[in-house]
Amino acid sequence: MNTGSNKLNLEVAERFSAAAAHYHSYDVLQQQTAKHLLALMTPGTRLLDIGAGPGTDFSNFSAVERVYCLDIANGMLKTLNNSFPHYTPICGDAQNLPIASGSVDSIYSNVALQWCLDLPKAVSEANRVLTQDGELNMSIVAKGSLMQLSELGFKVNSFIDEQELRSYFYKVHWQLESFETKAITVYFTDLRALLQSIKGVGASIVKQQQGVNQPQVTLRGRKDWQALQLKAELNRAPEGLPLTYNISFIKARKKR
Repeated sequence: MNTGSNKLNLEVAERFSAAAAHYHSYDVLQQQTAKHLLALMTPGTRLLDIGAGPGTDFSNFSAVERVYCLDIANGMLKTLNNSFPHYTPICGDAQNLPIASGSVDSIYSNVALQWCLDLPKAVSEANRVLTQDGELNMSIVAKGSLMQLSELGFKVNSFIDEQELRSYFYKVHWQLESFETKAITVYFTDLRALLQSIKGVGASIVKQQQGVNQPQVTLRGRKDWQALQLKAELNRAPEGLPLTYNISFIKARKKR
């Protein structure tokens, strides 16, 4: 991996590590997507969680005997180890899995892979480490997400188009068993809480490419912030200020 990518991975790891301690205070979206994703799963004996964060409870699946949890952030893995000491933590990159080929029966990945610079490589790596007929269950943030922030003038990553994402699975030996994209809206008491929901889980509004990308919004003082708040309030619903994500849910099986 080149020096630029290594530097970027370090920045991402540091950001997510810093968020580990308070992650569960802000993971409203992640909880919703996890519930839907877990309902799709029929995992085997050895399960790999890619982008594991502070951990997911797989105890309802009687077939699962060993859980390997991969995350790029050591801070997340330390938090995970406190909650799930019987899981095996692995600090690594989804685009270059430090795992032997054909060594896991199932893969779970919940809204994590959208931060990969080389998503096709991550999809290929997932295929490599699975056994024949092993299954991948993943959710990923897709194009059209965070539209309320775009309307406020923030620079928002476009995320991946659904058709492009499908093409990654056709290029490798996968059988797509289900693929659906759902709009999921979460609500917040105010704009500050909405923005903190992203920062609080270690994510950012934009996917970093070369160095750190900054939002387009420029706040020069309290008046600018108040104006931004007033503009956000125009979208208020009875439940609160909305933030909408398009989430693609994928169930795929490795084929020859």
